Amino acid sequence: MTGDKVRVRVRGITATAVSKLLLDKGFRIVQASRIIQERLGVEFDPSPADVTVKDSGEDELLVLGFYGCGDKVFNVLVDELGEVFSWVSPIGLYSVHVGRVVEVHSNGSCIIELPGGYRGILPRCTGLDPGRLVLVSVVHPALKPGETIRLSREVRVVGEYVSLIHGSTRLTVSEHIRDREKRDYLVALVASKLIGSGLGAHLRSSSKYAGDDEIVSEIDKLREILVELVGKARNASEPATLYDGEFIGLIGLTSTAKYRLDHYRSLVAPTIIGHHSFKSIGGPYSEVVDFAEKLLPRINNSELLRGALWDYVVEKMINYPVVRITHILPNGERTQLTPGIFKKFLNERGLLVIERVFKKPGVYDGLGLEKKPGDEDLLVVSLNDYWISHNYYRGKEWLGSYININTPPEILPGIIKYHDLLIDVVVEPTGSSRIIDREELEEYTSKNIIPEKLAEKAAMKAEEINENPLNYTYQELIQEEIVDKE
Repeated sequence: MTGDKVRVRVRGITATAVSKLLLDKGFRIVQASRIIQERLGVEFDPSPADVTVKDSGEDELLVLGFYGCGDKVFNVLVDELGEVFSWVSPIGLYSVHVGRVVEVHSNGSCIIELPGGYRGILPRCTGLDPGRLVLVSVVHPALKPGETIRLSREVRVVGEYVSLIHGSTRLTVSEHIRDREKRDYLVALVASKLIGSGLGAHLRSSSKYAGDDEIVSEIDKLREILVELVGKARNASEPATLYDGEFIGLIGLTSTAKYRLDHYRSLVAPTIIGHHSFKSIGGPYSEVVDFAEKLLPRINNSELLRGALWDYVVEKMINYPVVRITHILPNGERTQLTPGIFKKFLNERGLLVIERVFKKPGVYDGLGLEKKPGDEDLLVVSLNDYWISHNYYRGKEWLGSYININTPPEILPGIIKYHDLLIDVVVEPTGSSRIIDREELEEYTSKNIIPEKLAEKAAMKAEEINENPLNYTYQELIQEEIVDKE
C-alpha cells in the first residue's frame, strides 16, 4: 500500500454516499467516476485499490480487500450505518490451504478438512482418496450461515494489478477493462512474461492504470510467493493455512441504514429521504427519484418533496393494491410472504393495513393452530416503529395475533420490505401473551450478525409489547374496522 491511507474503490448505486462517508473517515477514494469526483471535489486518483466496496443485490454491500484494509473499511461502515446485518467469512477469499480429503462422493466431488475445523467441497477429486493431503484455494467462502465453502485446485495469489494462478494456464482480464486495444496489450504483456512457466493470470481492473514495469515487477513477486507455497505444501504432514487471501464481508442494509446513506449523499448532492430505497428497486421509480432531486434545488424544501413522494406511493397502492411482502432474515434468507391487498392507510398514526387471505393449509407460528384455506391475516404495519402485527381470523373469529419485531419497513409501490429481528410476541385469543425466539436473537447477536444495540432495541420492544399486548392487535389498533367486520 502506498501513502498513509487505505485506498478504496466504490461502485454501484450507493457510491456517492459510501464514498462521502469513507472520505470523511479518512480513507482515500481511488478510481472514482467523473460524477463522484465532481460531487466530492476530488481529483481522479488512478492508484490501485486496497479495498473495493460495491452493491451485492438490492439490499447489500460487498466489501472485499486485503486483510488489514478490507476489515477496517467493513468495520467503519458497520459502525456508521448502525442498524445492519453483517456477515464476514471466517476464511479468506482465495486463501490457500493444505487440506485433508475426508469423504469422496459418487459424483466425483469430495469434502476437504481445512485448518480451524472448517470444511469445504472440492468439485473434482479424480485420484484423491480419503486421508490424502491436497493443496486447495477458496473460490467461494461461506459468508452467511448455511453456505458451503467451495474449493479449487487452481491456487491464486492476489496482487494490486495481477492475480497469478498455479494449476491453470488461462489468461483472463477484468470485465471493467473495456478498451479492446488495452485488453489485448495487457494480455500480450503478461503472456510474454509467463511463457513456459505453466502459470495462468487474471488482470485486475487496476492494471489498466499501471505501467509495464509495475505489472512485470508484481508478477515476479507473486511468482516467488507461489513457489514458496507449493514447496510448503509438498512438505506438509497436516492441514495448514499457507496464504490468507482476501477479506470478504457483506453488509445487509436495513431501512434505517439506507436513511444514513441518504444523509451522507445529501451532503454532496440533492437527495430526498428514501433515495436509496427507491434506487434499490430501480425501474420507473428510480426515474421518479431523479426527477424529484432535480426539483429539490429549485424548491429548496425537502419535506415538501418527501411528502409528495409519499402521496405518490400511497396513490400507487390504492390503484394497484396487490402488495408483495419481503421478509429478510439474519441468515440472509429472503422470504416472500403470502401477498396481500392494501386496505387502509392511517397517516396520522403511521399505520398501514394489508389483508392477506391464505390459500394453503399450514400452522400459525407461535400459536400452534391449524391454518386453513380461507383464513385471513389483517396485517397492521407500523411505518416508523419496530413491529408488524399479524392478526389471524377465521370468519369473525379471532384466532390470535403474532407481533413480529423487525426494523422499520420500507414502503414502496406494491412492496413492503423489512429485516426480521427474530424475537416476537404471541397473543392468544384469551389476551395472554408470551415472548418467543429470544434465544435466536441472542445467537445471531453473539455471532456479530446483529449489532448489540439493535438487539437490545428489539428485546426492549418485545418487552414493551408484552406488557400491553392487546394494544398491538388489530381490534385495538383499528377499532373502527371491527364494526365493518361484524
